[in-house]
Amino acid sequence: MNRNKWIKAAIAIVLAFAIAVIINQIVLKLFGQKSADRAEHSLVGIVFVMAYSYIFLDKKNSHMGSAEFFLIALIPCYLGTVFPDLDIKLLGIGGHRNPLFHSCLSYFILFFILGRKSNFFRILVIGYGVGLGSHFWWDIIYYGDVRWIPGGFSDRVWLFINGLLSFIPPRTETKSTRNT
Repeated sequence: MNRNKWIKAAIAIVLAFAIAVIINQIVLKLFGQKSADRAEHSLVGIVFVMAYSYIFLDKKNSHMGSAEFFLIALIPCYLGTVFPDLDIKLLGIGGHRNPLFHSCLSYFILFFILGRKSNFFRILVIGYGVGLGSHFWWDIIYYGDVRWIPGGFSDRVWLFINGLLSFIPPRTETKSTRNT
């Protein structure tokens, strides 16, 4: 890559990150969130959904552009970053990061209930999955302790695998797939 392409790529990355920070602040205010941990998780989720929409959205065969996908997936992505921390409210801080909430189970429930119905629901589920997976992967870096799983390495493997599984996009159900 020549120098001009590197400069353009660097500018695009800086602008994308600035947009992510601004959107993160808007989303945090919208949901009344003030925690630094919440801000980190949601920002990482927004960056992941931006990257997902840029890298994985098939621009040739899609009826939707990256920006439209991003806007539809944004709030479900945020909810995916929040879901694993609901265990604090339900189980108290001693039950935080338990394997039930820090797993891809909620994603696969949505995946099978909604994700195969229509393209719109598929995008909502993908956004949730990207947010959930980004939460797990961020936890690998900073926290990594999943309750009831012994050892730091096992915890991180659990989070990595569940994060990876949360990025699997649901396929929409068609007449031909229903009949087979």
